Formats: sequence, C-alpha cells, structure tokens
Amino acid sequence: MAWRAFGSNRAEDGVLEISVQSTMRITEDLGAVTISIGDANARYETGDILAIRTQRIERTLVPAWRIVLESRDGPRDLITLGSESDALSVAEEIARLGHSRLIEHTGRIVERDEHGLTVLQQIARHPTRWPRPHRTPSMRGTVAVEDESVVMDLPSEVQTSGFLISALLFASTLLAGPLFLLVAGQIVGYGRTTLVYGWGGALLMTLVIIAFLNQSSRAFEGRHRVVIRRDEVTVSGRFLGLFRLPAESFPLDDFRDIDATQAWGLTLLFGSRRIRCDVPAIEGQCLIGEMIDALRDVGALPYFAILGEEE
Repeated sequence: MAWRAFGSNRAEDGVLEISVQSTMRITEDLGAVTISIGDANARYETGDILAIRTQRIERTLVPAWRIVLESRDGPRDLITLGSESDALSVAEEIARLGHSRLIEHTGRIVERDEHGLTVLQQIARHPTRWPRPHRTPSMRGTVAVEDESVVMDLPSEVQTSGFLISALLFASTLLAGPLFLLVAGQIVGYGRTTLVYGWGGALLMTLVIIAFLNQSSRAFEGRHRVVIRRDEVTVSGRFLGLFRLPAESFPLDDFRDIDATQAWGLTLLFGSRRIRCDVPAIEGQCLIGEMIDALRDVGALPYFAILGEEE
C-alpha cells in the first residue's frame, strides 16, 4: 500500500525521516496483542508487554502526550496525541488488551490484575496496595458515616486557573456596564437603569461562561464533598470555595478508581471522566485509607465485591 505523507521530513546522518498518515489498529486474540499500521504489524504474546506508560512531552508549543510500550525488548514510542484525555483513555485500553501494567504521567498506576474492577472490588481483593499514612494535626479533611453512606469532605483548593479566569470575567463585567451605557444610551436613553441592565446582562453571561467551563474542568470549585451510597457516588464542590454547587451523580459501577498523587492531587475516575481535587498527596492518601475503613464499617466491601463476582 502507499503511505500518505504529511508535515515535514528530515535527513540527518544517513537517516531519512518522513511523517506519514495512517491508521493504527490494536487487536487482542487469545491473550496475544497485535499492533498494525498499514501492512506493518508487531505481535506481542501474553506477558511480553510489561507496561504501558504515558508521558507529557515538554518544551513544545502545542501540548502533546506520548504513549510508550515497554516490552522485554525495551521501550518503544507507540503514538503521540494532542489531547491528554485521549492519551489516558487510549493507554488504558491498550494496557487492558495487553493485560499489562498502566503507568500514567498523572501518578496513577493500574496493575495488570486490576483492569475492569471497580474501586470497591479493588479494595476488597487487594487491600494492601493502598498507602496508609498516619493523620497529622495539620490535615483538615474528614471521613464520616451518615445513614449508611460514606461522606468524605476534602480540603481541596480552587485551581489557580479558576481564580484567574473568574477575576478576568468579573472585571470585564464591571467594564461592561459603562460600555453598554455608551452604546445603548443613544437608543434607550442614558440613565442608571441602562447601566444596571448592562451590568446585569454581563453578570449573567459571566455566570453562564463559568458554568460551562466548570462542567468539564471543575476548575472553579474547591472544598469538594464525595458521598458513596449503596448504588451511586455524588461529587459536589463549592464555587470559589464559597457556596455549594449542585452535586453530580455517578453510578457506583462506574466508580473505577481513586488515587492521590503528587502530580494531580486526589483524583476520582468515573468511566472515562476524571475529577481532580487539589489536595496534598499525603493527606489524600490518608483520607482514602479512612474511606476504606468507613466502607468496611457500613459493610459495603464484602457485599459489593461478592455481588460483582457473582454477576
């Protein structure tokens, strides 16, 4: 077949590199994984793939993330993606197909025997894999049992980007009133009412923009609360750490992971959706340990672990 070239090419020290466009296909058959690009393919038998690793490519104008396959023959750059979420989801799927370890640049690690398990199943089957640092007086987060639900209050901070964007938007709101007065005053007349309408419209638009941005990034939230019930998990935060926003609900079966790392703080994974809470790694690990104890207290671990295995 003919490869379609795009981008640039480079020749150096007798080696010619040409960027080509093609489709990568990864398939699994009886434990073996085959990676195909056009007519070229590489086959890895069961156990040949040691780990799938994601890396953020530094010093690039456009953010990019690399997926690296580590095998018995050494590491091999597999693919580069421009979306962090795509890189993480693709890497996890490759690791699942290859029954291999997943090592993310976020600090999250998924062992080869943890793929497909929910958080409760992971805790029940591998309880010793969760770090359990001791609580110190400076830790402000709490874990409690309320009405057979486990409630975890996190002392998470609002992301810096959330504060900066909010400040810019609200500053623009203050300027919007006089600007609206200058433009619309010739039509509806100059007066305090026109100024108020300008401020009100700008404020409403600012809140809509913040709500839209926060829906995917949650960058404007702090002091998160996680509630684990028998059939669902809810997550809510306080807008700029002030007032509580409506909780987002996820089915318990979609609760795939919870980690506390230096790079990302405490992160919850629901399906492919990640919710980051800016909490120090040590405190996050301590809270996760207390969450595990609380789940045992309400009898959640044995019940859900057995239920998941029977199904």
